[in-house]
Amino acid sequence: MATINEYFITFTFALITSMKIKFTVSQSTSLAPAVVIGRIVSKLDEGKYRVNNVTVSSVEFDEEPFKLMWNFETAKRLDGGRFEINSSNNDALITFTWYSNLLTPVLIIAALSIFAINHGDYYAPLFFVIFFTIAIGISMLVKHSIARSMLSEILE
Repeated sequence: MATINEYFITFTFALITSMKIKFTVSQSTSLAPAVVIGRIVSKLDEGKYRVNNVTVSSVEFDEEPFKLMWNFETAKRLDGGRFEINSSNNDALITFTWYSNLLTPVLIIAALSIFAINHGDYYAPLFFVIFFTIAIGISMLVKHSIARSMLSEILE
């Protein structure tokens, strides 16, 4: 029989995993899959990401959730992702699926909106939603260019 704490932990985990937006970048190469795997792992180690799983055809990584870093450094880091290698004949297609977690901005918007509504300001939540939507869009563009450059550096 499950306890209330187990239900709460399950709900929290489901909430956190449902707030991720996934993006995909692909590129082909003539390098051997073992060489590509080695380059991926070294690039992730160089970037101080946490490598979770390495197989013959894939590498999974994520960011340590409670890692201390400078304020602007977090905007230039990916939350996690997966490299998949599909090889055929002499070529290999590298598919890099990365994700970004939207839980923090959503919680900030909710907290600021609740605070503003409690103090009688009903137009402030609209401002917060517009501001954070623009900020999240810019952040996604920056992270997409970081993912593209990461993949191209690995396959150089």
